[in-house]
Amino acid sequence: MSAPGVRRRLACAECTRKKIKCDKVVPCRNCTRRGKACYRTPQQSRHLCTAPRPRTQDPGESTADTLESNLSTCIEELQATLQAVRQGKSTTPNFNDRAFSVPPSPAEQITQTEQGPIAVSPQGAIGNRETTEVEDAATILEFLAWGRRKVQGCGGFNPNSDGPGRSPGDVALDGSSDEEAAHLRLSDDSSSLTVLQLLLPEPRCVQRIVQYHCDSLLWYHASFHTVVFQQEVTQFLERHGCRIDQPTLDLQWVALLFAVLAGSMTCAPPAMALSWGFGEQERCTIARRWFKAALVCLNRADYTSNHSIYAVECIATMTSSAHMLGHSNSHSVMLATAVRIAQSLGLHLLGSGGDDTPNTVVRKEIGRRVWTELCIQDWFSIPFSESYFIHLLDFSTSAPMNCRDEEMTALSDDEPTSMSYHRILYGVARLMPRLQDDLAQSNTPYTKYEHVLRYDTQMRTLAKQVPRWLKNTPLHPCWPRHVPWARHCLSISSAHKIIMIHRKFLWSSFTNPAFSFTRKTCIAASKTIIRECKVVAEEDGPILWIYHAFAVAASIILCLDMLFRSPSDAEHHGHRGLVQDTITILSRSGPSMIAKRGVKILRLLAEAEHNRSSSEAISRDQALSMSPYGERCAIDIRKLVQAVCDQESSIAAPVDVTRPEPLSPFTFQARSQNTDELFGNVLGPQSRFEIHDSLEDILFLAQNCGPSY
Repeated sequence: MSAPGVRRRLACAECTRKKIKCDKVVPCRNCTRRGKACYRTPQQSRHLCTAPRPRTQDPGESTADTLESNLSTCIEELQATLQAVRQGKSTTPNFNDRAFSVPPSPAEQITQTEQGPIAVSPQGAIGNRETTEVEDAATILEFLAWGRRKVQGCGGFNPNSDGPGRSPGDVALDGSSDEEAAHLRLSDDSSSLTVLQLLLPEPRCVQRIVQYHCDSLLWYHASFHTVVFQQEVTQFLERHGCRIDQPTLDLQWVALLFAVLAGSMTCAPPAMALSWGFGEQERCTIARRWFKAALVCLNRADYTSNHSIYAVECIATMTSSAHMLGHSNSHSVMLATAVRIAQSLGLHLLGSGGDDTPNTVVRKEIGRRVWTELCIQDWFSIPFSESYFIHLLDFSTSAPMNCRDEEMTALSDDEPTSMSYHRILYGVARLMPRLQDDLAQSNTPYTKYEHVLRYDTQMRTLAKQVPRWLKNTPLHPCWPRHVPWARHCLSISSAHKIIMIHRKFLWSSFTNPAFSFTRKTCIAASKTIIRECKVVAEEDGPILWIYHAFAVAASIILCLDMLFRSPSDAEHHGHRGLVQDTITILSRSGPSMIAKRGVKILRLLAEAEHNRSSSEAISRDQALSMSPYGERCAIDIRKLVQAVCDQESSIAAPVDVTRPEPLSPFTFQARSQNTDELFGNVLGPQSRFEIHDSLEDILFLAQNCGPSY
């Protein structure tokens, strides 16, 4: 009589070992969430299914033969198990702790031979990565507008596409990639100072451009001291004759000067630049040259070895122009470098202002200002990089005091100064690392979402507690000129920070009614951003990079929401109008790289949605799929991203590297008007739709198949 067959075990080895329920799909959800290699115990022949039993020794068999046989059996079992573990690790398991894990399709699952151990196919690994990317839909599409690809895990490092150990770089504007690439190469030869001297306008013009930055832009980033810097500029013009080749002149300070000039020329409205004598074409060119000049000066001064606070101030100031000019990739590295330089200078150990003396108060306040700006840039980039450099427990430097630079006396927060907005921004930025840590330490979607809701409440509380001058009150004639701009900026940025808090659950909110609060909140915040940007576009204030970046992010969210709504839905029509308004505003935004890319993506999204809505007939199945709890994306999103990549490839000559897309340090503001109006409230319609697989395709393509330059 033949021995009975052994039942095949479907649970993975890890779940079997922990004695927990397994979904019997490799890789299973439990292993995916824990970042473990998922594999099944190898199927073995019947006589190996149980632990080897001691054999009854025959009279003619020696003890050595018995021991050798038992050891051989054990070694075979260990080798089979080790091979299974290695093959499981080779599939690059997903170590991201995501809200949901969707099982791969049967075609992406494992293949098993009769005798060999079970291994996960590369398609299965790709399926896991695509599932993660789907949840980051808005982030990845927003990164396309920035000219970057959001890399998930190890999958974004592709030696075959970018060369060994190479990452894609920034993208040049206006199709002049060859010229720009050559121009942007740092040069340390002796002739560079002579060339840089040619970039400086006449002294009177330099003073006017610097004054504009101090009056109209410094309130936003607070990276230097107005009085001190203007005194240094005057000394440079009078004592050094506006010559940068003087041996006693610190080139790191010259870099700061070029950073200030570049920020003014990039952010000033066209009419202001024209009053300085710069037409639109020259304005765009000189802004890029000044930005480059700052980098050349830093490198000639060997700033990474000769640490100076001027370099830190310069890099922090360059944020206002780096994103607009298309240098977000390199600037993110510069910011990380600035953090290390600041730490070597002790800027993270300045404490509070209580111990400052009259002789040290200005110097220490400058250190506090630039340190908090580095913190803001680092912490607001967390949702994109999912990591940060500066930990809250690793520094003692307090927020800079609210004061006027001419007096350096602490004032109430209700008194607007060039530091007021920066202090509010810093308070909100401190929420982000705490949120990141809490999410990383949570193991279930339920507990993660609890943290999101808790920080949402804290963010709304901060928005309600802003000072009187940021509320909708009449403007006082004694207030600084930047107060109206700060109000708009605060409303736009606070809405974006709410979206940042909910970003982990944004995609899930379109398909899972449990997260309907996130959907309602992000849609309300997106509408607030676009409406405020429409108002800003009609004013003559500075053009800040966040206007373009956050408007693109808000419009992408509305476009994604439209994909899960019926064309007959009233919200659908309203979304389309706001997206079109954004496209119109961005189309008039001059040299902004974010605006140019954003227009392309939004036009393609709008066109795809229009084609879907105006199709001759929708089948009954599609109509049902767009009903509550069953909606699907009816357009091929993969083609959408491919179209974006094709457009990018068509405007740039190929270079020997594949380029990614810019990082994003983000800035916050919070406007104290009705926060329910800004972000929505908890009582909103529930989303009841399901995911369409084609979105996984586009997000995978956006992340791994970006354009080459």
